Amino acid sequence: MQSEPLSEEGGFLLPKTVSNIAKEENYFHKINIEKIIFMCYSISVEKRRSQGMRTALLAIAHSRGQQAMTIIEEIQNQYSAFSANEKKIADYILRNKASIKNMNIKDLAAKVDTSTSSITRFCKHINIDGFVDMKIALRSATSKPPSKEMPTVYDDIYGYYTQVIDETIQMIEDQAIETVVDWIKNAKKTVIYGIGSSGFTAAELAQRLIRMGLNVTGVTDSHLMIINSSIIKEDELVIAISNSGETPELIASLEIAKKKKAKIVALTSFKNSSLTKLADVTCFGYHSRFVNNTVFVNTQFGMVYLIDVISTFLLQDEDFQYNMDLTRANVQGYSKKTE
Repeated sequence: MQSEPLSEEGGFLLPKTVSNIAKEENYFHKINIEKIIFMCYSISVEKRRSQGMRTALLAIAHSRGQQAMTIIEEIQNQYSAFSANEKKIADYILRNKASIKNMNIKDLAAKVDTSTSSITRFCKHINIDGFVDMKIALRSATSKPPSKEMPTVYDDIYGYYTQVIDETIQMIEDQAIETVVDWIKNAKKTVIYGIGSSGFTAAELAQRLIRMGLNVTGVTDSHLMIINSSIIKEDELVIAISNSGETPELIASLEIAKKKKAKIVALTSFKNSSLTKLADVTCFGYHSRFVNNTVFVNTQFGMVYLIDVISTFLLQDEDFQYNMDLTRANVQGYSKKTE
């Protein structure tokens, strides 16, 4: 059988079919040449024949994107279990994914004020063989930075919020959302806990559910959380909101509610947090500290996105939508009378 013509790319010889398709689909910016060579020849002959080389390359690019996103999730999932030094490394990597590709391990160690061996251990902790592999995996997950054609604060904030939403979408599990929606619908009573900035999100969610006609109370005072948890029933639901998942007063209240056998839903950012361990179901939102913590960026943006999703699913119920419309009409009517 005649061998396929070769094309030189970046000092490497690739089959011309692979080279042309990769150029056309603009994949050289996503996957380095060495990886293309390795993965193309990893595909079985049968797969190349049955699917064609274009389909094979599409599958490669998709799989690399999925792996890189898994690495980002892995860092966030394990974040609460990291040492202080590992958290410094994680913070820098998650905030500077785009620039990591131009660094060597010594550069990163200098930026984070740590040793190269610490970075290597960090890679092992997140199930990556080494620094080079981490760079490759992060490359295809790098989000575009905020536009600098008009270098304004507006562009920067838009970029930060877009990244939080994009990352939150990747973390959402459909089954968890479906379960939360079902539990809210069927709970005899729902209490929503949140302290500090999470308290504002708790109050917002409570107000929405009340307007749908549900029996809901929003609690933002730590003492009232203890009181509510002490008298909660098995057929009632607790929704706890905390970015860190480690707010002491919230955890103490949930430990009481757990003993009372109430269902617990958590909205948080970290899979290994104390809150997650107490919850029956958890929905995860991306933490803004991984985007930029040097400016005032809404730390609740990921959580607000989650409650928007939950609210929208609930409003697919005709009775809930009717109640929402009714309360809106009455509030608007009252406002006109008082003008």
